[in-house]
Amino acid sequence: MFTEKCDELCGYAAAIAAALSYGSFGVPVKSEVAKRLDVDPLVMQSYKSIMCFLCCWLIIPMGEPVRFTPWGIVSGIFWVPGGVAGIYGIRNAGLAVAVGTWSSIIVLSSFFWGIFVFQEKVKSISGACGAVATLIIGLLGMSFFSRPPKKTQDIEKVETEISAGVDSGANDDDGIRKRLLPPSPEKDAVRGKIKKIPKARHAPKEQPPRSGNRTVLAPSSASLTPIEVEFLLNKTSSTGGISSLDLDISEKKNLITFFNGNITMTKRQVGMLAAAFNGGWGGINLVPLHFASREGFGGPGYVISFACGSMIVTISIWVLRYIYELHRLDGDFTKAFHALPSFHIRQMWLQGALSGFLYSLGNFMS
Repeated sequence: MFTEKCDELCGYAAAIAAALSYGSFGVPVKSEVAKRLDVDPLVMQSYKSIMCFLCCWLIIPMGEPVRFTPWGIVSGIFWVPGGVAGIYGIRNAGLAVAVGTWSSIIVLSSFFWGIFVFQEKVKSISGACGAVATLIIGLLGMSFFSRPPKKTQDIEKVETEISAGVDSGANDDDGIRKRLLPPSPEKDAVRGKIKKIPKARHAPKEQPPRSGNRTVLAPSSASLTPIEVEFLLNKTSSTGGISSLDLDISEKKNLITFFNGNITMTKRQVGMLAAAFNGGWGGINLVPLHFASREGFGGPGYVISFACGSMIVTISIWVLRYIYELHRLDGDFTKAFHALPSFHIRQMWLQGALSGFLYSLGNFMS
């Protein structure tokens, strides 16, 4: 077999290739096509499982025999649900945050299983623990400082730009708002703090010009009623202003409730929890390989078992999801089938195949 001819340099090259592949398979998940179609995480994981299944047979020309062990199904039970959660984490928490979160947990869990469960020999346990702790701190720090700024900071920036535009009279709307609003409540109105404007039955009367002051009188047809003023303040302005109503709707869309509304979290927080689940659960998908090695499986010889087991688990999850939709739709088989998420094959085949191939390459090289 070709693995017997692989020396230490070959091993390091394979490790580097595995790291690059594992770190890149999530890039297609963040593609514009995937975001526009809002592809279900189970669909994206299915692409990965299919590519893993198709690529596993490439080891046959390399001299590996076709063998299967049920431990591959156990690996699939860990990998497939963890992969679904990991994709959700990438979509909602970001690639850097999600990968950094689950990588630190994978390092910790792999170290625990290897050193304390399987009693693998190391030169210094304390030194290895210190190295793992340093790596985890670095990954967590990368995840923390990679998070986007808070929404309030973005809103304040937009408000500053709006205020600058109002002060300069950059466009017609800004000029109208400058003429309509006095200097003191102007910023409060832009920030949406003025909720209601008292109704007026008649348009304001024209004031006679004062001596020493220049007063521009607008014709009566151009005078704005309070309803029009309120519409102008609440509507998104041409400079990018955001109304308080739009902010409330946007914030509500970003929230997820659990247990009948008793627990409320943002999508980013749920995405980070999903990434943590991928690290804790999905990160031990190669632990069964330790037990399979007693049956003569190891390295590339385990790839076929892993791929076939993962495909079995993926199909089982689809069946369970169909049963759930069937229960939700009162036993209507047709509606339950159409309620399943679409694969978007025409638009997503390339991104899905690329993601699955990169993971399969990393899995083989590791």
